[in-house]
Amino acid sequence: MMKSLEQSKSRESSIELLRIISMILIVFHHFAVHGGFEWDTSDVSVTRFWYNLIIMGGKIGVNIFVLISGYYLVNSERKKVDLYKIFKFVGQVWFYSLVIFIISLIFGWRNIADIGITSFIEALFPITFSQWWFASTYFVLYLIHPFLNKLLFSLDQSLYQKLLLILVVCWSVIPTFTTSLYQSNSLLWFITLYAIAGYIRLYGLNSKFSTKHYAVFLLISSFLTYATSIIFTILGARWPFFASCVTYFYGQEKITVMLVSISCFMVFATLKMNYHKWINVIASTTFGIYLIHDDPMIRQRLWIYLFKNADYQDSILLIPYSIISVALVFIVCSLIDLLRQFVIERPYMKLVKHISAKNISPCKKLFSRIKNCVFGE
Repeated sequence: MMKSLEQSKSRESSIELLRIISMILIVFHHFAVHGGFEWDTSDVSVTRFWYNLIIMGGKIGVNIFVLISGYYLVNSERKKVDLYKIFKFVGQVWFYSLVIFIISLIFGWRNIADIGITSFIEALFPITFSQWWFASTYFVLYLIHPFLNKLLFSLDQSLYQKLLLILVVCWSVIPTFTTSLYQSNSLLWFITLYAIAGYIRLYGLNSKFSTKHYAVFLLISSFLTYATSIIFTILGARWPFFASCVTYFYGQEKITVMLVSISCFMVFATLKMNYHKWINVIASTTFGIYLIHDDPMIRQRLWIYLFKNADYQDSILLIPYSIISVALVFIVCSLIDLLRQFVIERPYMKLVKHISAKNISPCKKLFSRIKNCVFGE
């Protein structure tokens, strides 16, 4: 998700189109998961099947965003953390955290009398306190990616393949068939996806496969993943145990979702597409779309009070209503982030570059002294 308007100019439009599609999938997922829907186990209907479909895309979209990041970062020219990107990323998260915090006070979403120093500190340090879980996890992944690159580049192709097998077995195969995360978490799963994307960038996959082949794999894996939810929904109407498993194979680390994510990524990575300015520009706003619509203070008021998703639970109108709602959220949030990029981010980054140019040497000296103090000369 993390990308600026300036960076969009040099990115492949096919991958940027995938970034847009992935965010649309995520917004659909949030429409479903935060919409206040309460399904009875005996409910086997068209609207329930639509709900099962749109909720499927959330973790697929997240996986694809990490694959995209790994695809670009593993082979980036800079072999160390880019401080400008760090400032840009933190600035964007910090901006939305504070603005939404202030808006929540103005509109009375928070009880001012109950707000303590803790709430204010959490708003000031949203990454530290995981206000958005993806932002916090991605931030750590970005900090350590130069070290991951060192590791991955040190491996020959055979060793790299063995590493991928170990990672996938431990943190995808075992969790899928045992329900145990096997000492994994979001960061370790992001590292696994990063390594997969790195292998794709450095070695590619099967050279015999074309975009059409990957599109077939995508259709088959998507159908099988969705079919599990339909089967469990139907079985759950009679046996409650299956009702609790409807979205089991939708988890981000599950083999089903992993195969869908990789197949989808490969379709667009192998797709020959000319540069399209507006695709890249819109793609530059996807992280902002995520930060705005999935802020903890926004999501409930958006899906429960504004759109009132659950009111359409038993109506066939849920299908067109969800499409219109997601389109509106995507467009409005995208426009807001474009405005932020022009009005806030551009002057902010100019200031960062100006200050960095004057203070980078003292900062390096301070870091060097701290390092020597801890580790010795």
